Amino acid sequence: MRSFFPSPSKRGFTLIELLVVIAIIAILVALLLPAVQQAREAARRTQCKNNMKQIGLALHNYHDQFKLFPSSSMSPPGKGVWNYPGTSNFDPNIKLHSWASLILPAMDGANLYNSINYNVSALDPLNWNAAAQVLPVYKCPSFSGSPFSPHKHYVTKVGSTTFALRNYVAMGATTVLGLSSSAASNGVMAPLSRTSFSDIIDGSSSTILLAETKDENSAVWIDGTSASVAARWFALVPPTYSGNTVAINYKPYFDYTAIDSSEAGSIKQTWGPSSNHTGGAHHLMGDGSVHFLSQNLSVATYDALVSRNGGEVIGDY
Repeated sequence: MRSFFPSPSKRGFTLIELLVVIAIIAILVALLLPAVQQAREAARRTQCKNNMKQIGLALHNYHDQFKLFPSSSMSPPGKGVWNYPGTSNFDPNIKLHSWASLILPAMDGANLYNSINYNVSALDPLNWNAAAQVLPVYKCPSFSGSPFSPHKHYVTKVGSTTFALRNYVAMGATTVLGLSSSAASNGVMAPLSRTSFSDIIDGSSSTILLAETKDENSAVWIDGTSASVAARWFALVPPTYSGNTVAINYKPYFDYTAIDSSEAGSIKQTWGPSSNHTGGAHHLMGDGSVHFLSQNLSVATYDALVSRNGGEVIGDY
C-alpha cells in the first residue's frame, strides 16, 4: 500500500557550505603551520647547541691529554689550500690538518682518526676517503646547503668534489690580520697556536672557542685552511683591515676577489661566524657553555669575548 507521507529528502552540502568548510580548514592550517615550523626549529637549535657542547667536551679532553688546545691548522698562518700541492707531500705549508680532525678520538671517532695520514697533507689523495665523511656532530641541523665544498680550489686544484663541510669554526682573533702572518693571534685557536687554559687571562667563561658557520666554500672539516675566523669581517681599510660591525651573519665575511679575482693566494669565505638560526649564532665558551649571540652585538663586546687576554670588562651580552 502506498504511503501518503512524503519520505525525508537526502540533502547534501551546498557549494557555499563546502567553500566555508575549506576556508576554515585553510585558516587552521595557516595558524598551525608556523607553530609547527617554530617547534621544529627549536628542536634543531637544541640539537645544534648539543653538538657544540659535545665538541666543547672533546676540546677539554684534548687539553687534558696534551695540556693545550688544538691549533686550528697544523700549517703556518696565511697558508691554505691555495698552496697545494707544495714542494712535496711533507711540505709543512700544506699539512693543514684541522682542529676538527685532531679531536676525533675524543669524539668517538678513533677509527676515522686512525684512517687519516697526518704525515702528509690533509688534502692528499690518501686522505680523501676520510675527508668525504659527513660527520653529523659537525653539522647544524638547520643548515640546508651542500654537504661538500664546491670551491674551485678543492674541485680543480686538489681534485676532489667530496670534501665534506662542518658548521662550526674556531674564533682565532679579533681581526683577520691575527689569522695571517701579519699579526699575532689574540684568540684561543689559530694556525699553529699553542694555547692552554693558563693563557686565557680573561677567564674561560668570558672567552669564545668556537662559533657556528654556514659557509659553503671553505668550511671543510679536515682542512685547516679556514678553520678559524675573526670577530670582524674583512675590509680594505688599513691598518686593521676590519669592518666596523661584528662578523656574525655579515656577508661577505672575507672576499679576496676584491684583491685577486683568481683567488690564487686565498679563498673566498661568504660567511664567517654565522648560522641559519634567526638573529645570530651559537658560540662555545672556554668553560664548555654555549650561548646564542646576537648579530647586533656591539663590536667592543664581541672583540672582548674573542680575545683571550685583553683584560676587558665584559657586561651583559
